[in-house]
Amino acid sequence: MLKKPALADDVLIATLEGEFCLVPHRPARGKFTAYGERRAKSFLRTGILVGLLFSVLAGFVYLQILGAPSSQFYIFAALAFFVGPMIAGIVDALRSPPHQVGIFLMSSGITFLCVFILFILTYAVLIRFFTTTVALPAYCDGTYAQSNIPPKLEYPLSNNEKGILINADERVAVAAKIDYDQADHAITLFIINKATGEMLADFYIPQDNIAVAMDSSTVYPISDGLGLLVDKFTGEREDTFLTMDAYGRNDLDYFETSGIISSWHRNGSVKSLPHLSFNGIVRGCYISADTHAVIKL
Repeated sequence: MLKKPALADDVLIATLEGEFCLVPHRPARGKFTAYGERRAKSFLRTGILVGLLFSVLAGFVYLQILGAPSSQFYIFAALAFFVGPMIAGIVDALRSPPHQVGIFLMSSGITFLCVFILFILTYAVLIRFFTTTVALPAYCDGTYAQSNIPPKLEYPLSNNEKGILINADERVAVAAKIDYDQADHAITLFIINKATGEMLADFYIPQDNIAVAMDSSTVYPISDGLGLLVDKFTGEREDTFLTMDAYGRNDLDYFETSGIISSWHRNGSVKSLPHLSFNGIVRGCYISADTHAVIKL
């Protein structure tokens, strides 16, 4: 005769004499109970928070305190992408000994994914908030008259032709020659060594939509949202394995006079979040990044 009430987890078994008795159910070792699952999830959250906090702190120091120096990108990337997730995995694994390997991999993987998402947001999405634009007036209607080119924008090309100076510094000039006879007004873009007059590179663009920026070593020509990175000393395309930017197409009623283009090169060099100023030609007008002037061509 049973002397205690049956519990939900008790097991009813038969004895050799044909009688029945209740045996308390005990979970097998090494398996999660509901309480154990809650503890593991709590540990998992703790490790992820600690690791993610470390990675975010490393990113904050790099971006806000140091100003995103390109020379130190890989150091802080290692801290954010590897050290932070490892801290998350170690913290969780130490707090849940029966399942150390699995929890380490899960916690570090989740933290790595979170850091990667933050990286994409920073380098490809949030940079749009730093873009400046200039509205295009109604007279930017896609028509051209060669006589309209202001003398200060004229630049001599080969064969006594005159181009339109889009951008320049003390070493390099970037000039454009417009095909006035075509309906789309195709542009040939020239990168010129100012000291020698040598044509370092030229590019054909099938429509009058070109924006050009420069920094200390690179020319950034962009047409209809597609761009190149050109070495300003040799005219060769730079050997990159990754570029990230959010520069627009300039096909609406405004022109983007600034943008951020980050690049990672195969030789190990990095340009991290450089702020660039773009001059350009769109729909029959020249746009200056410095003055925001819109000049009819």
